[in-house]
Amino acid sequence: MRHIKRITLTLMIISLLCTLPSCWDRREVERLGIVMTVGIESAPGGKVRVIVQNINPGAIGKGGGGGGLMGGGGAGGKPYRNRLGEGNTIFDAIRELSRETPRQLFFAHNQVIIISEEMARERGLREITDFFERHPQIRRTTWLLVGKGPLSALMDEPGRLEDNPAQRVVGIINERDLTSQYAVQKLGDFLEMMESEGSQPYTAVLERKINKAAPEEHKNRLAEGHIAEPHQNVQIDGTAIFRRDKMVGWLNSRESRGLLWIRGKVRGGVIDVPNPDQKGQIIVLEIIKSKTKLKPEIKDGQIILTADIAVESNLGETTGELDIVKPETVTRLEELQARAIQGEIESALARAQEEYGVDVFGFGEALHRKYPRQWKEMKSRWSELFPEVQVQVGVKAKIRRTGLITKPTEPKQR
Repeated sequence: MRHIKRITLTLMIISLLCTLPSCWDRREVERLGIVMTVGIESAPGGKVRVIVQNINPGAIGKGGGGGGLMGGGGAGGKPYRNRLGEGNTIFDAIRELSRETPRQLFFAHNQVIIISEEMARERGLREITDFFERHPQIRRTTWLLVGKGPLSALMDEPGRLEDNPAQRVVGIINERDLTSQYAVQKLGDFLEMMESEGSQPYTAVLERKINKAAPEEHKNRLAEGHIAEPHQNVQIDGTAIFRRDKMVGWLNSRESRGLLWIRGKVRGGVIDVPNPDQKGQIIVLEIIKSKTKLKPEIKDGQIILTADIAVESNLGETTGELDIVKPETVTRLEELQARAIQGEIESALARAQEEYGVDVFGFGEALHRKYPRQWKEMKSRWSELFPEVQVQVGVKAKIRRTGLITKPTEPKQR
Protein backbone atom coordinates (compact mmCIF):
# COMPACT_ATOMS: atom_id res chain seq x y z
CA MET A 1 0.00 0.00 0.00
CA ARG A 2 2.87 2.36 0.86
CA HIS A 3 4.52 1.60 -2.49
CA ILE A 4 1.31 2.46 -4.37
CA LYS A 5 1.02 5.79 -2.52
CA ARG A 6 4.58 6.72 -3.50
CA ILE A 7 3.92 5.92 -7.16
CA THR A 8 0.66 7.91 -7.08
CA LEU A 9 2.39 10.91 -5.46
CA THR A 10 5.23 10.79 -7.98
CA LEU A 11 2.79 10.74 -10.92
CA MET A 12 0.86 13.68 -9.46
CA ILE A 13 4.04 15.73 -9.08
CA ILE A 14 5.11 14.92 -12.66
CA SER A 15 1.68 15.88 -14.02
CA LEU A 16 1.76 19.17 -12.12
CA LEU A 17 5.22 19.98 -13.44
CA CYS A 18 4.01 19.38 -16.99
CA THR A 19 1.25 21.97 -16.58
CA LEU A 20 3.38 24.71 -15.02
CA PRO A 21 4.30 27.65 -17.31
CA SER A 22 7.89 27.98 -18.39
CA CYS A 23 10.11 30.64 -19.90
CA TRP A 24 11.21 28.79 -23.00
CA ASP A 25 10.65 31.86 -25.15
CA ARG A 26 11.85 34.47 -22.67
CA ARG A 27 13.61 37.58 -23.88
CA GLU A 28 15.98 39.38 -21.59
CA VAL A 29 15.06 43.05 -21.39
CA GLU A 30 18.73 44.00 -21.60
CA ARG A 31 18.81 42.56 -25.12
CA LEU A 32 15.66 44.34 -26.40
CA GLY A 33 15.36 47.63 -28.25
CA ILE A 34 12.05 48.88 -26.82
CA VAL A 35 10.15 50.86 -29.46
CA MET A 36 7.93 53.76 -28.33
CA THR A 37 6.98 55.34 -31.67
CA VAL A 38 6.86 54.18 -35.29
CA GLY A 39 6.78 56.61 -38.20
CA ILE A 40 6.04 55.56 -41.77
CA GLU A 41 6.45 57.65 -44.92
CA SER A 42 7.13 57.21 -48.62
CA ALA A 43 10.70 56.88 -49.89
CA PRO A 44 12.15 57.36 -53.41
CA GLY A 45 11.70 54.55 -55.89
CA GLY A 46 8.34 53.47 -54.53
CA LYS A 47 9.90 52.25 -51.28
CA VAL A 48 8.73 52.70 -47.69
CA ARG A 49 10.69 54.51 -45.01
CA VAL A 50 10.24 53.40 -41.39
CA ILE A 51 11.51 55.39 -38.41
CA VAL A 52 11.52 53.72 -35.00
CA GLN A 53 12.12 55.48 -31.71
CA ASN A 54 13.99 53.39 -29.15
CA ILE A 55 14.36 54.04 -25.45
CA ASN A 56 17.96 54.71 -24.44
CA PRO A 57 18.04 53.06 -20.99
CA GLY A 58 21.62 54.14 -20.34
CA ALA A 59 20.73 57.83 -20.57
CA ILE A 60 17.59 57.40 -18.46
CA GLY A 61 19.49 55.52 -15.79
CA LYS A 62 22.12 58.26 -15.58
CA GLY A 63 19.50 61.01 -15.45
CA GLY A 64 20.91 62.65 -18.56
CA GLY A 65 17.64 63.03 -20.44
CA GLY A 66 17.02 66.72 -19.86
CA GLY A 67 20.16 68.04 -21.50
CA GLY A 68 20.11 65.49 -24.30
CA LEU A 69 16.61 66.36 -25.39
CA MET A 70 17.62 69.92 -26.07
CA GLY A 71 20.90 69.06 -27.65
CA GLY A 72 22.98 69.92 -24.60
CA GLY A 73 23.86 66.41 -23.53
CA GLY A 74 25.09 64.90 -26.76
CA ALA A 75 23.87 61.72 -28.44
CA GLY A 76 24.69 59.60 -25.42
CA GLY A 77 22.57 61.81 -23.14
CA LYS A 78 19.38 61.45 -25.15
CA PRO A 79 16.75 59.24 -23.48
CA TYR A 80 15.76 57.95 -26.92
CA ARG A 81 17.31 57.21 -30.31
CA ASN A 82 15.64 57.34 -33.72
CA ARG A 83 16.63 54.83 -36.38
CA LEU A 84 15.62 54.77 -40.04
CA GLY A 85 15.27 51.94 -42.54
CA GLU A 86 13.95 51.69 -46.10
CA GLY A 87 12.56 48.76 -48.03
CA ASN A 88 9.98 47.62 -50.54
CA THR A 89 7.58 46.92 -47.66
CA ILE A 90 7.35 47.83 -43.99
CA PHE A 91 8.57 44.37 -43.03
CA ASP A 92 11.61 44.77 -45.28
CA ALA A 93 12.40 48.20 -43.84
CA ILE A 94 12.24 46.96 -40.25
CA ARG A 95 14.47 44.01 -41.05
CA GLU A 96 16.86 46.44 -42.73
CA LEU A 97 17.17 48.22 -39.39
CA SER A 98 18.85 45.12 -37.93
CA ARG A 99 22.00 46.15 -39.77
CA GLU A 100 22.50 49.06 -37.38
CA THR A 101 20.47 48.08 -34.32
CA PRO A 102 22.45 46.15 -31.71
CA ARG A 103 19.25 44.99 -29.97
CA GLN A 104 16.19 43.18 -31.27
CA LEU A 105 13.33 45.63 -31.83
CA PHE A 106 10.45 45.04 -29.42
CA PHE A 107 7.09 46.64 -30.33
CA ALA A 108 4.87 45.53 -27.44
CA HIS A 109 5.32 48.90 -25.68
CA ASN A 110 4.83 51.02 -28.80
CA GLN A 111 2.43 53.88 -28.04
CA VAL A 112 2.13 55.92 -31.25
CA ILE A 113 2.07 55.21 -34.99
CA ILE A 114 2.56 58.27 -37.22
CA ILE A 115 1.75 58.11 -40.94
CA SER A 116 2.99 60.91 -43.17
CA GLU A 117 0.41 63.00 -45.03
CA GLU A 118 1.96 62.10 -48.40
CA MET A 119 1.78 58.38 -47.61
CA ALA A 120 -1.82 58.63 -46.40
CA ARG A 121 -2.95 60.56 -49.48
CA GLU A 122 -1.10 58.76 -52.27
CA ARG A 123 -0.45 55.17 -51.20
CA GLY A 124 -3.10 54.79 -48.54
CA LEU A 125 -2.99 52.80 -45.33
CA ARG A 126 -3.88 49.32 -46.56
CA GLU A 127 -0.33 47.91 -46.53
CA ILE A 128 0.37 49.72 -43.25
CA THR A 129 -2.66 48.41 -41.40
CA ASP A 130 -2.05 44.92 -42.79
CA PHE A 131 1.41 44.82 -41.23
CA PHE A 132 0.34 46.18 -37.84
CA GLU A 133 -2.75 43.98 -37.71
CA ARG A 134 -0.64 40.86 -38.30
CA HIS A 135 2.25 41.74 -35.98
CA PRO A 136 1.81 39.84 -32.68
CA GLN A 137 3.50 42.57 -30.61
CA ILE A 138 1.42 45.52 -31.85
CA ARG A 139 -1.53 46.42 -29.63
CA ARG A 140 -4.83 47.67 -31.01
CA THR A 141 -4.79 50.39 -28.34
CA THR A 142 -1.83 52.13 -30.02
CA TRP A 143 -2.66 55.70 -31.09
CA LEU A 144 -2.71 56.34 -34.85
CA LEU A 145 -1.92 59.83 -36.16
CA VAL A 146 -1.26 61.57 -39.48
CA GLY A 147 1.90 63.69 -39.48
CA LYS A 148 2.38 66.95 -41.36
CA GLY A 149 5.90 67.54 -42.60
CA PRO A 150 9.00 65.32 -42.34
CA LEU A 151 8.52 62.61 -39.73
CA SER A 152 12.19 62.71 -38.74
CA ALA A 153 11.61 66.24 -37.44
CA LEU A 154 8.27 65.43 -35.79
CA MET A 155 9.78 62.48 -33.94
CA ASP A 156 12.81 64.44 -32.72
CA GLU A 157 11.25 67.74 -31.65
CA PRO A 158 12.78 68.79 -28.30
CA GLY A 159 10.62 68.85 -25.20
CA ARG A 160 11.08 69.86 -21.58
CA LEU A 161 8.61 67.88 -19.46
CA GLU A 162 8.73 64.37 -20.95
CA ASP A 163 11.70 62.10 -21.58
CA ASN A 164 10.78 61.25 -25.17
CA PRO A 165 8.44 62.51 -27.93
CA ALA A 166 6.17 59.45 -27.64
CA GLN A 167 5.33 60.23 -24.02
CA ARG A 168 4.74 63.86 -24.93
CA VAL A 169 2.29 62.98 -27.70
CA VAL A 170 0.41 60.50 -25.51
CA GLY A 171 0.27 63.11 -22.74
CA ILE A 172 -1.30 65.62 -25.16
CA ILE A 173 -3.85 63.03 -26.30
CA ASN A 174 -4.78 62.26 -22.69
CA GLU A 175 -5.74 65.93 -22.25
CA ARG A 176 -7.90 66.03 -25.40
CA ASP A 177 -11.16 66.57 -23.49
CA LEU A 178 -9.99 70.01 -22.35
CA THR A 179 -10.66 71.32 -25.88
CA SER A 180 -12.35 68.52 -27.93
CA GLN A 181 -10.89 70.11 -31.06
CA TYR A 182 -9.42 67.03 -32.73
CA ALA A 183 -10.73 63.50 -33.25
CA VAL A 184 -8.03 60.93 -32.52
CA GLN A 185 -8.37 57.18 -32.98
CA LYS A 186 -6.67 54.07 -31.70
CA LEU A 187 -5.41 51.55 -34.23
CA GLY A 188 -8.15 49.01 -33.47
CA ASP A 189 -10.97 51.55 -33.79
CA PHE A 190 -9.50 52.87 -37.04
CA LEU A 191 -9.37 49.35 -38.47
CA GLU A 192 -13.01 48.74 -37.53
CA MET A 193 -14.07 51.94 -39.31
CA MET A 194 -12.09 50.93 -42.40
CA GLU A 195 -14.01 47.66 -42.50
CA SER A 196 -17.37 49.32 -41.83
CA GLU A 197 -19.79 49.83 -44.71
CA GLY A 198 -21.61 52.70 -42.98
CA SER A 199 -18.77 54.91 -41.78
CA GLN A 200 -15.39 56.15 -42.99
CA PRO A 201 -12.27 56.45 -40.78
CA TYR A 202 -10.64 59.56 -39.37
CA THR A 203 -7.91 60.44 -36.90
CA ALA A 204 -6.00 63.43 -35.56
CA VAL A 205 -3.17 65.42 -37.15
CA LEU A 206 0.29 65.95 -35.63
CA GLU A 207 2.40 68.90 -36.75
CA ARG A 208 5.14 71.30 -35.70
CA LYS A 209 4.26 74.90 -34.90
CA ILE A 210 6.22 77.95 -33.82
CA ASN A 211 6.69 78.16 -30.06
CA LYS A 212 5.47 81.67 -29.29
CA ALA A 213 6.76 81.37 -25.73
CA ALA A 214 10.38 81.18 -26.92
CA PRO A 215 12.17 84.55 -26.46
CA GLU A 216 13.77 86.36 -29.36
CA GLU A 217 17.35 85.43 -30.17
CA HIS A 218 18.91 88.67 -28.93
CA LYS A 219 16.99 88.44 -25.66
CA ASN A 220 17.75 84.78 -25.08
CA ARG A 221 20.87 85.27 -22.95
CA LEU A 222 20.77 82.45 -20.47
CA ALA A 223 23.32 81.56 -17.84
CA GLU A 224 25.79 78.85 -18.78
CA GLY A 225 24.30 75.39 -18.33
CA HIS A 226 20.70 76.54 -18.79
CA ILE A 227 18.55 75.12 -21.58
CA ALA A 228 16.76 77.44 -23.99
CA GLU A 229 13.12 77.10 -24.92
CA PRO A 230 12.61 75.19 -28.20
CA HIS A 231 11.62 77.36 -31.15
CA GLN A 232 8.99 74.86 -32.30
CA ASN A 233 6.48 72.67 -30.48
CA VAL A 234 4.70 69.50 -31.50
CA GLN A 235 0.95 70.06 -31.53
CA ILE A 236 -2.15 68.00 -32.33
CA ASP A 237 -4.55 70.15 -34.32
CA GLY A 238 -7.45 69.15 -36.56
CA THR A 239 -8.55 65.85 -38.05
CA ALA A 240 -7.62 63.87 -41.17
CA ILE A 241 -10.55 62.14 -42.85
CA PHE A 242 -10.35 59.14 -45.16
CA ARG A 243 -12.28 57.45 -47.93
CA ARG A 244 -11.63 53.78 -47.20
CA ASP A 245 -7.85 53.68 -46.68
CA LYS A 246 -6.83 56.94 -48.40
CA MET A 247 -6.86 60.37 -46.86
CA VAL A 248 -9.00 62.93 -48.71
CA GLY A 249 -8.71 66.07 -46.58
CA TRP A 250 -8.68 67.90 -43.27
CA LEU A 251 -11.16 69.22 -40.76
CA ASN A 252 -10.01 72.25 -38.80
CA SER A 253 -10.44 72.50 -35.02
CA ARG A 254 -13.97 73.95 -35.26
CA GLU A 255 -15.10 71.35 -37.79
CA SER A 256 -13.44 68.60 -35.77
CA ARG A 257 -15.56 69.45 -32.75
CA GLY A 258 -18.60 69.50 -35.01
CA LEU A 259 -17.73 65.90 -35.94
CA LEU A 260 -17.33 64.99 -32.26
CA TRP A 261 -20.71 66.55 -31.39
CA ILE A 262 -22.47 64.24 -33.83
CA ARG A 263 -20.37 61.28 -32.72
CA GLY A 264 -21.30 61.97 -29.09
CA LYS A 265 -17.66 62.26 -28.04
CA VAL A 266 -17.45 65.81 -26.69
CA ARG A 267 -16.45 65.48 -23.03
CA GLY A 268 -15.25 69.01 -22.37
CA GLY A 269 -13.92 72.23 -23.85
CA VAL A 270 -14.98 75.86 -23.95
CA ILE A 271 -17.42 77.81 -26.07
CA ASP A 272 -17.24 81.58 -26.56
CA VAL A 273 -20.56 83.40 -27.01
CA PRO A 274 -21.28 87.14 -27.29
CA ASN A 275 -22.17 88.98 -24.09
CA PRO A 276 -25.93 89.67 -24.32
CA ASP A 277 -25.63 92.67 -21.95
CA GLN A 278 -22.66 94.44 -23.54
CA LYS A 279 -21.83 94.54 -27.22
CA GLY A 280 -18.30 93.58 -28.21
CA GLN A 281 -17.66 91.47 -25.08
CA ILE A 282 -17.69 87.69 -24.78
CA ILE A 283 -18.80 85.03 -22.31
CA VAL A 284 -16.84 81.78 -21.88
CA LEU A 285 -18.81 78.61 -21.14
CA GLU A 286 -17.14 75.40 -20.01
CA ILE A 287 -18.63 72.18 -21.40
CA ILE A 288 -19.25 69.63 -18.64
CA LYS A 289 -20.91 66.81 -20.55
CA SER A 290 -22.96 66.10 -23.65
CA LYS A 291 -25.13 63.39 -25.13
CA THR A 292 -26.13 62.77 -28.75
CA LYS A 293 -28.97 60.77 -30.25
CA LEU A 294 -29.10 60.03 -33.99
CA LYS A 295 -32.54 59.27 -35.44
CA PRO A 296 -32.55 58.20 -39.12
CA GLU A 297 -35.73 58.21 -41.16
CA ILE A 298 -36.69 57.45 -44.74
CA LYS A 299 -39.63 59.46 -46.17
CA ASP A 300 -40.65 59.18 -49.80
CA GLY A 301 -37.17 57.99 -50.73
CA GLN A 302 -35.46 60.88 -48.92
CA ILE A 303 -33.05 60.07 -46.10
CA ILE A 304 -33.50 62.38 -43.10
CA LEU A 305 -31.26 62.20 -40.07
CA THR A 306 -32.04 64.07 -36.86
CA ALA A 307 -29.22 64.77 -34.40
CA ASP A 308 -30.49 65.70 -30.94
CA ILE A 309 -27.70 67.01 -28.71
CA ALA A 310 -28.02 67.78 -25.00
CA VAL A 311 -25.22 69.87 -23.46
CA GLU A 312 -24.50 70.90 -19.89
CA SER A 313 -22.01 73.66 -19.10
CA ASN A 314 -20.78 76.06 -16.45
CA LEU A 315 -20.10 79.76 -16.73
CA GLY A 316 -16.34 80.01 -16.83
CA GLU A 317 -15.56 83.68 -17.48
CA THR A 318 -17.19 86.96 -18.40
CA THR A 319 -15.91 90.12 -20.00
CA GLY A 320 -17.88 93.30 -19.53
CA GLU A 321 -21.04 93.70 -17.50
CA LEU A 322 -23.42 90.75 -17.10
CA ASP A 323 -26.39 90.51 -14.76
CA ILE A 324 -26.37 86.80 -14.15
CA VAL A 325 -29.03 87.05 -11.43
CA LYS A 326 -31.77 87.49 -14.01
CA PRO A 327 -33.17 84.15 -15.24
CA GLU A 328 -33.66 85.60 -18.70
CA THR A 329 -29.92 86.28 -18.90
CA VAL A 330 -29.12 82.62 -18.29
CA THR A 331 -31.76 81.60 -20.82
CA ARG A 332 -30.24 83.92 -23.40
CA LEU A 333 -26.75 82.45 -22.78
CA GLU A 334 -28.14 78.94 -23.25
CA GLU A 335 -29.69 79.98 -26.57
CA LEU A 336 -26.40 81.52 -27.71
CA GLN A 337 -24.53 78.38 -26.73
CA ALA A 338 -26.95 76.16 -28.65
CA ARG A 339 -26.54 78.38 -31.69
CA ALA A 340 -22.73 78.19 -31.47
CA ILE A 341 -22.79 74.39 -31.22
CA GLN A 342 -25.16 74.16 -34.18
CA GLY A 343 -22.76 76.32 -36.20
CA GLU A 344 -19.86 73.95 -35.46
CA ILE A 345 -21.91 70.94 -36.54
CA GLU A 346 -23.09 72.63 -39.73
CA SER A 347 -19.52 73.56 -40.66
CA ALA A 348 -18.42 69.92 -40.30
CA LEU A 349 -21.42 68.69 -42.30
CA ALA A 350 -20.76 71.17 -45.11
CA ARG A 351 -17.12 70.11 -45.40
CA ALA A 352 -17.84 66.39 -45.30
CA GLN A 353 -20.93 66.37 -47.54
CA GLU A 354 -20.22 69.12 -50.07
CA GLU A 355 -16.43 69.00 -50.43
CA TYR A 356 -15.31 65.45 -49.61
CA GLY A 357 -18.48 63.33 -49.85
CA VAL A 358 -17.26 61.13 -46.99
CA ASP A 359 -19.46 59.86 -44.16
CA VAL A 360 -17.27 60.15 -41.07
CA PHE A 361 -20.32 60.69 -38.84
CA GLY A 362 -21.62 57.13 -38.90
CA PHE A 363 -24.93 57.98 -40.58
CA GLY A 364 -24.75 54.77 -42.60
CA GLU A 365 -24.34 52.74 -39.42
CA ALA A 366 -27.42 54.42 -37.91
CA LEU A 367 -29.43 53.59 -41.04
CA HIS A 368 -28.21 50.00 -40.97
CA ARG A 369 -29.42 49.57 -37.39
CA LYS A 370 -32.91 50.94 -38.05
CA TYR A 371 -33.46 49.88 -41.67
CA PRO A 372 -31.39 46.70 -42.23
CA ARG A 373 -33.42 45.60 -45.25
CA GLN A 374 -33.21 48.96 -47.05
CA TRP A 375 -29.55 49.27 -46.14
CA LYS A 376 -28.69 46.20 -48.19
CA GLU A 377 -29.76 48.13 -51.28
CA MET A 378 -28.19 51.43 -50.18
CA LYS A 379 -24.76 50.38 -49.01
CA SER A 380 -23.24 49.93 -52.47
CA ARG A 381 -24.37 53.49 -53.38
CA TRP A 382 -23.80 55.14 -50.01
CA SER A 383 -21.01 57.41 -51.28
CA GLU A 384 -23.54 58.83 -53.77
CA LEU A 385 -26.44 59.01 -51.30
CA PHE A 386 -24.56 60.55 -48.37
CA PRO A 387 -24.17 64.09 -49.82
CA GLU A 388 -27.97 64.23 -50.29
CA VAL A 389 -28.84 63.27 -46.71
CA GLN A 390 -30.88 65.96 -44.95
CA VAL A 391 -29.53 66.53 -41.46
CA GLN A 392 -31.68 68.27 -38.87
CA VAL A 393 -29.76 69.43 -35.81
CA GLY A 394 -31.41 70.15 -32.49
CA VAL A 395 -29.34 71.42 -29.56
CA LYS A 396 -30.56 71.77 -25.99
CA ALA A 397 -28.09 73.65 -23.78
CA LYS A 398 -28.25 73.93 -20.02
CA ILE A 399 -26.04 76.11 -17.79
CA ARG A 400 -25.68 74.39 -14.42
CA ARG A 401 -23.45 76.73 -12.44
CA THR A 402 -22.46 80.38 -12.75
CA GLY A 403 -19.74 80.52 -10.09
CA LEU A 404 -19.49 82.10 -6.66
CA ILE A 405 -20.04 85.69 -7.79
CA THR A 406 -23.09 87.30 -9.34
CA LYS A 407 -21.38 90.43 -10.71
CA PRO A 408 -17.77 90.90 -11.88
CA THR A 409 -15.52 93.04 -9.71
CA GLU A 410 -15.47 96.68 -10.86
CA PRO A 411 -12.93 99.36 -9.90
CA LYS A 412 -14.47 102.30 -8.04
CA GLN A 413 -14.24 105.85 -9.30
CA ARG A 414 -12.41 108.30 -7.07
